[in-house]
Amino acid sequence: MIITEDTSLNEPSTIVVLLVDDQEIIAEGIRQMLADEVDIDFHYCADPTDAIATAERINATVILQDLVMPDVDGLTLVRFYKVNERTKDIPIIVLSSKEDPVIKGEAFSNGATDYLVKLPDKIELIARVRAHAKGYLTQIQRDEAFNALREMQQQLEERNAELKRLSAIDGLTGIPNRRSFDDYADKELRRAIRGKTAYSIILMDIDFFKFYNDNYGHTEGDECLKRVASALAKAAHRPADMVARYGGEEFVVVLPDTDKEGAMIVAEHLREAVAGENIKHEYSKAAEHVSVSIGVCSVFPTQQSKVAEILEAADKALYESKESGRNRSSLNTLAA
Repeated sequence: MIITEDTSLNEPSTIVVLLVDDQEIIAEGIRQMLADEVDIDFHYCADPTDAIATAERINATVILQDLVMPDVDGLTLVRFYKVNERTKDIPIIVLSSKEDPVIKGEAFSNGATDYLVKLPDKIELIARVRAHAKGYLTQIQRDEAFNALREMQQQLEERNAELKRLSAIDGLTGIPNRRSFDDYADKELRRAIRGKTAYSIILMDIDFFKFYNDNYGHTEGDECLKRVASALAKAAHRPADMVARYGGEEFVVVLPDTDKEGAMIVAEHLREAVAGENIKHEYSKAAEHVSVSIGVCSVFPTQQSKVAEILEAADKALYESKESGRNRSSLNTLAA
């Protein structure tokens, strides 16, 4: 008697039948029924304790399960299949020696998919195996397609989030860009209006940066901008404070819930942080190192307040700092 068992990997369209039965004569009978079906691979397991491992190994698409077996009865095995993650969805056709409604009911209640009296008619066996396998394989393909789609959607969401993050960051300095500033400044202004809290903006400019670029070169100029941006970002301690590159050698800081006294203290911290980098600038007329001039505007905003107006006031204060010798901070307040 020859029982075939092919342990190679199976194509998704192949029907893989596993018979779990302790009687070899039954196994040979079913093997012969399926022998001419080129798309059906037949496997046989005589030991019920190996049934689940075998089903997993061969990637079974249909299990033919005998009810009466030594050591472990068939219904217990059916329950085991159903609680195992890799076998829980495989169709199970129970094979019984008799047509008994009570036994049949127990088989279905324990998770069996179908019920046949052995040895079944060849045509009926093949038809039922094909029908159940087709449904199972279709479900697998549907699940794989769904999982692939879900993975693609997740990847798309991650890429979109990364693109959104990158679109908000200045490519050279790595700090928020003008677009981020515009959005954040407007959002925090509206919050300050609702909460009736102070709101400040700091605008600053690297002193004589054109001379720096002209004499040290644009590569060194870019490195200078990076170091200044990093120093400013580290000096702005509060999570709510945003330091952004406003354009060129200009930087801007949003200070929510900060009055003029607090804003001027922050401005001086920022100025000192840049000076602390000690970036040599022989061509500056303000200091021997890279320095910044700062304009501060602080306001208790009303419904009519606009970010553009506050920025304009900060720019006027920045102009005053430059006219007064640079490397300093000046304050401009707006009336409520």
